[in-house]
Amino acid sequence: MFFKSAISLQELNQYEQGRSLSEDAFNRLKKNKFALFGLIYLSVMIVLAVFAPLLAPYAYDAQDLSLGATPPSLAHWMGTDIFGRDQLTRILHGSRVSLMVGFVATAVALLIGVLWGTIAGYSGGKTDAIMMRIVDVLYALPFTIFIILLTVVFGRSIFLLFLAIGAVEWLTMARIVRGQVMALRQQEFIEAAVSMGLSRWQIMSRHLIPNILGPIIVYTTLTIPSVILLESFLSFLGLGIQPPASSWGSLISYGVETIEEYPWLLIFPSLFLSVTLFALNFLGDGLRDAFDPRSSKD
Repeated sequence: MFFKSAISLQELNQYEQGRSLSEDAFNRLKKNKFALFGLIYLSVMIVLAVFAPLLAPYAYDAQDLSLGATPPSLAHWMGTDIFGRDQLTRILHGSRVSLMVGFVATAVALLIGVLWGTIAGYSGGKTDAIMMRIVDVLYALPFTIFIILLTVVFGRSIFLLFLAIGAVEWLTMARIVRGQVMALRQQEFIEAAVSMGLSRWQIMSRHLIPNILGPIIVYTTLTIPSVILLESFLSFLGLGIQPPASSWGSLISYGVETIEEYPWLLIFPSLFLSVTLFALNFLGDGLRDAFDPRSSKD
């Protein structure tokens, strides 16, 4: 009996040692109901956005001027705008643009900011000083004007909009990552990695970045909604998504102008955007606690 118990305990220890960080994080994430809601909701929205042309009841640019702006009905669940275009269809198609802007531009900002901040924080000295002075100079430039200039010079391409927004959203990420790396680079496990002869890139990719995933994930979930809102502002200025295409931001901007006569044109796109932002925040908090269980105990 003792021999069997010892074997089973040994197997259990091997099993525990063999579990990866991602597996432990996913197990903790499953216990967070709000995070699961955010994950499920975002998954559903991504599916709706991808298959919007198949799921939408009408074409996104189909007009019926004789119908005009009508409130929600059985034929048009979320009403129509002044051109007789189905609001549900435009919201589904708008989700494609808003989610793509949010995720793609944030991915660009994440890639640049994490690499920049990690290199600056771990290198220190003159390298750190030069890299962070560049960040300070870019911080002094008005973000919106910088994006407007890029859009005017290179044209109003949707992919350029992704890159332009991502190119100015990485600065705060770089500062956050740099601060976290500077706090970790003097830790014993980093000194042990150096003594083992690991290269700088190996230390940064294997030891530093995985240990700062919590702050990165949290700020990423905050960046996505801010990027979506920035796109809506650019669309309001006429520099973002051009008609007849739509995004949640452009629909909200249009709904604000007609809120007194046609309130449903503001309510429904605002509802989709608000719930999406809540889901992102719930998922971000859950991922932070999953990758850094100490944060949930503090």
